[in-house]
Amino acid sequence: MLGWRRKKKEDASAVAVEARLRQKYANFRTLLSLNNECLELMAGVQEDLRHVAPMREVFSGRVTSVFENAGGIIESLEKLTGVSQRPLARALEEQRREVERYLAEQQEQAPRRLAAWLSEVDLSTSGEMGGKAAALGEIKNRLGLPVPDGYVLTTEAYRQFCGLPLWNQIKTALRHADLDDLEGLQTISSQLMAMVTAFPLPHAVEVAVSERARTLARSGMGLAVRSSAVGEGGALTFAGQFLSLINVLPDQAIAAYKKVVAGRFGERALSYRLSTGVAESASPMAVLFLPVINAAASGILYTRDPEHPKSGALWLTSTRGLGLDIAGGQVPADLFVISHKRPRAVLEQRIVRKEQEIVLEPGGGVRRQPVDAREAEAPSLEPSHLQTLADWGIRLEQHFGAPQDIEWALDSSGVLWILQARPLALVEATRTPARPRETPAVTGGATVYPGRVSGAAYLAEDREALRKTPFGAIVIVRRASPDIIGVLPRIAGLVAEHGNMTGHASTLLREFKIPSVFQMENVFAQVQSGDSLSLDAVQPSIFRGALWPPAPVRADSEESPQEKSDPLSRRLLTLHLLDTRTFRFRPGGCQSVHDVIRYCHEKGVEAMFAMQDREMEHGPHRSKKLLASVPVNLFVLDLGGGLALENPDADEITPAEIVSRPFQALWKGIAHPGVSWTRKMSASFADLASVIAGSLTSQSGVVRALGERSYLLVAKEYLNLNSRLAYHFSLVDACLSDNPSNNYLAFRFAGGGATRQRRNLRACFLEVCLGHYGFVVDRRGDLVNAWFKRAPAKDTETNLDVLGRLMACSCQLDMYMSGREAMQWYVEQFLKGNYSFQGAEGGEEVEQTSSAS
Repeated sequence: MLGWRRKKKEDASAVAVEARLRQKYANFRTLLSLNNECLELMAGVQEDLRHVAPMREVFSGRVTSVFENAGGIIESLEKLTGVSQRPLARALEEQRREVERYLAEQQEQAPRRLAAWLSEVDLSTSGEMGGKAAALGEIKNRLGLPVPDGYVLTTEAYRQFCGLPLWNQIKTALRHADLDDLEGLQTISSQLMAMVTAFPLPHAVEVAVSERARTLARSGMGLAVRSSAVGEGGALTFAGQFLSLINVLPDQAIAAYKKVVAGRFGERALSYRLSTGVAESASPMAVLFLPVINAAASGILYTRDPEHPKSGALWLTSTRGLGLDIAGGQVPADLFVISHKRPRAVLEQRIVRKEQEIVLEPGGGVRRQPVDAREAEAPSLEPSHLQTLADWGIRLEQHFGAPQDIEWALDSSGVLWILQARPLALVEATRTPARPRETPAVTGGATVYPGRVSGAAYLAEDREALRKTPFGAIVIVRRASPDIIGVLPRIAGLVAEHGNMTGHASTLLREFKIPSVFQMENVFAQVQSGDSLSLDAVQPSIFRGALWPPAPVRADSEESPQEKSDPLSRRLLTLHLLDTRTFRFRPGGCQSVHDVIRYCHEKGVEAMFAMQDREMEHGPHRSKKLLASVPVNLFVLDLGGGLALENPDADEITPAEIVSRPFQALWKGIAHPGVSWTRKMSASFADLASVIAGSLTSQSGVVRALGERSYLLVAKEYLNLNSRLAYHFSLVDACLSDNPSNNYLAFRFAGGGATRQRRNLRACFLEVCLGHYGFVVDRRGDLVNAWFKRAPAKDTETNLDVLGRLMACSCQLDMYMSGREAMQWYVEQFLKGNYSFQGAEGGEEVEQTSSAS
């Protein structure tokens, strides 16, 4: 009788444990589901903020859903843990009030003006007038220097024209933009420019353009219609990336405005923004209208020698007529090097023969005409003009507190005008490898940006050839132009037979810090594509062979982006709780909704793992250690229907006893006969192992102690794999059922034992492979998040299999990521099914085997 009662009591206890387990699992699944919904909504908000201003009609619905789901997450955590989370709820409510107030304020702002005269503009209006117009207004109205009268169509006009009506189409088009696919980028550019050009201009904007154009027309002059994007002419120069139209007739002002705005989506401008990470919403386009100057001479003034900024010299380039070819680097120009010190002595001058000049056409536009023979060899400026421009340049440098790049013009009546001023990109002092003793193959020219680098030569005769520039090449061109922007992120160096040292191309090369030389003669006759070369851009010369290291791969920036101060970013999107081990990881440290859901997710996972200690330390429900060849200390917890045990009392189980549908699909890939979780490493890695291991503690929240448990939670149609190998972290959360709307696969991967650059490249490998199989991928540095949702069971099962293979193949792969070409090779091999990567694996001699990383 006592035995029967004891048995009944034990059975009742088991039933109670089972009920509690299932209820906790249900709450956990609710928490995970709401967490995924929040992250998806926030990712959409974050992406859209790169394309459109924070307007209530665009964001209010999604923001409300995020807060409601976050409240549900807190409630689920309370049910899961049995602990009140009132501090989290209060924090969430405070965040909601602040964000909703901010969105309401954005909606209720006073109407912004569509246009302004230049006399109303200064630097304080740069967000409204754009960088170029704001700087000119500052010079005109604060310094009193000669700037033509004109007007600006503001960024509000741009927003009403295409920034608001077309932002979603622009976002969709740019989602597929790839800097490495220049032909695809050209197609996207053409589509966007055509779309903007065809889109009707709002009547109010049309009136703002035409009325002011008619007012300026009374002077009898045509118009210069120029871009003035926010940020243009600042730390990011946008040099030569936008469109300017010269000598536009007043009745053509509306068409010119649309053309300049459409030029914001030109191929060069898109390449520049993608290369520099500038968000679409951060660079709206204002447009500047000025009376065109009938120039007798014009050019560019640098208030410092860009290569030797401490030399105390100004550079001034000048030519006859309009200076359009100087900025574009298409013709040589007179060069005057002038002392900063009074009396502004000319230290050096180089006078070139000026065969042609660009002049205004009476009916609009410009034309070229021969320069009078008596003036072709003569300096294009008088000494008095040099003195005046040097004085102005120094005043502008002092006023703006930085060296300046200034465009100027001398009109036919002898009056000097300032047409643009922006910060000058200077060469930073760097240590370069020693110059070799070998005899150079080619010498001469002028340094644009110093450095010494090796790579394969690539001769680009024209723009089409330039598009096909391979990674890591030393590019050789006939003439440098702003078209080079499309290849700057991928090249090691650049040499041009012709190029203007004060043109747009030189500005871009300095900004991107590309070792480069202009005016090196006869390079095309001395070099062939594919030749192994070493470029010395310090003492301009080219050597045969690889004398210096190749240029480092320009992987994505390692630094965290600067946190934005607006409440939508700060209180909704920004994640402050980066490290679960710090004191800040608590309810009081939750400054944003992202913090709240991160905290709840981590605590929810902890609660599920902790159930074995509180409720299932004994009996058939305790966690089991997985017996497998995979080098993970993995413990399995059954949430209901995930295991079919031969011996329920055993402490260890095999993969075959895990009957969870998503696990079996994932394990099929992990156990694929062609993959291995270990990889042979070069002997040199062993010497670095202790250094690498010592650096692991700096990887925020990614690495835990070696050998610490990893957990697998399974149910019949669910798995959650939380795996921490020695140097990287991966998380798989998946549901696989016969109902496609319930199916999803979420994957997260971060960390590694190699350098940040190599970890980033491994993340690139994962991103490309996952994208190939239809995952939506978000990669930031070495962190990869990927999703595959609402697919039929067969497709979800297939991608779980693929993911298992990919997780196995990616172990230690960061150690082999020597560059982007190596990364692309591994991608190709994985997609071909070569999971062991047999072949030309970086050419490394295999000497030693290392454990998984």
